[in-house]
Amino acid sequence: MRRATIAMAIASMGMIGSAWCQDVTTPGQAFQAGKDFANGNAGRSAAGGAVNATTGAAAVPKYNTNPPQTSVYGNGRSLIGGAGSAKQSECQSYKAGSAYEQQECNAVNFLTKNPGQRPKFVIDKKNDPLIVGSGQIIKNPGAVPGSGTSACHIEQTTVPGTFISETCTETQSLETLQCNRVLVVSCPEPPDGCDQGGIVSNSYAGDMAVSFTPDGNGNYMLQFGTIADNYWSGWGATFDRTLTFTVKDMSLITLFKLTRAAFDDWILVSVNGTVAYVGPYGGDRLEVVNRGTTTTEASPRQCQQTVDDGGGGTGWQCFDAVPSGDGYTAQNVSNYQSCTATAEGYSCFAPDANNGLVQYGENSYGQPELFTSWNQSVEVDVLPLLKEGKNTIFVRTIVAGNGEGAAVFTTRQRCPKTCSDTWDESQCDPLKARAGK
Repeated sequence: MRRATIAMAIASMGMIGSAWCQDVTTPGQAFQAGKDFANGNAGRSAAGGAVNATTGAAAVPKYNTNPPQTSVYGNGRSLIGGAGSAKQSECQSYKAGSAYEQQECNAVNFLTKNPGQRPKFVIDKKNDPLIVGSGQIIKNPGAVPGSGTSACHIEQTTVPGTFISETCTETQSLETLQCNRVLVVSCPEPPDGCDQGGIVSNSYAGDMAVSFTPDGNGNYMLQFGTIADNYWSGWGATFDRTLTFTVKDMSLITLFKLTRAAFDDWILVSVNGTVAYVGPYGGDRLEVVNRGTTTTEASPRQCQQTVDDGGGGTGWQCFDAVPSGDGYTAQNVSNYQSCTATAEGYSCFAPDANNGLVQYGENSYGQPELFTSWNQSVEVDVLPLLKEGKNTIFVRTIVAGNGEGAAVFTTRQRCPKTCSDTWDESQCDPLKARAGK
């Protein structure tokens, strides 16, 4: 825009140059004549009127009232350093199609390279005549060589002495002393025997009866299952039950023991997947296994489970279904301990001493019917098996004939801390003695 304005002004002056002519004899007269012409109405009006967008577009190549660099300026609020660096980098290798178009990058390259190409001069501060001479004049101003007088001269000023009188007065004063009173807070280790919420009381969920009640001595009794008689039936039948609950803070729990097991005929209790108790004879597992030979009952033989209402337990019968009237008659009946469906029909275990056994150890087996309702007091610490968050107690009961199963845990938690505070004034006692108090 600046180049365009100058060019337009020159063009305007060229249009009216033929109408201006004045004889001058000295440079001063020429300068004054130019000023008079520029200030005159003819020169000022003609030149000013020729500077506009129309003459600019006609006289200046690629004249534009809205150049692309306007977006970089941003109404004076943009940081133009980045755009300048980008233009420097662009002009290093830019080759325009004409000398006119190359002018911008020529100017940018000149300004970029000029500081490094100009010769550099180092001024010797010790020997340079100008610096040495001016230093002497500053230190000793006087008559300037070559002149008749100097405004610089040496003056001597005498400052009279100043005297200060000081006095010292001794008086009696009060002594101020300080001491600290210390607040001593005591929080002894709290006792246990409270329900402080370490075990979340409303988090119990199980598929048997569940209760969590205090015993009056600071303990809380967790019972899973009903202590009663013969509410399950079967022969070598397995009943699996699961209880879950949440522990919020393990540090509050001081006791968690399995203290009672009531069952008929066998029971296993595990906590978070670890076996804690197997009754009545101990062990590390509880499974119903078959160790004898099997018989295959192939189709068209039919097999079905039977129940002895007289307390004999469950079993299986396989038979030939012979049509009779509107139904059929079972013939060639065979009795088995248990049967399992296979592709051929059924694989059945014979009712002998090797089938339907209860395995409670690696080499330990027993008959499912023990003819006893056990109610055992035990002491099994399961606190190390607990964890913060969700916990699972698993109870398996094996019944022959009729039976039942339940487990009771004794728990205990810490009580809230009780703190007291007292003031320790022992640091103030010596000062009180000095003050006569």
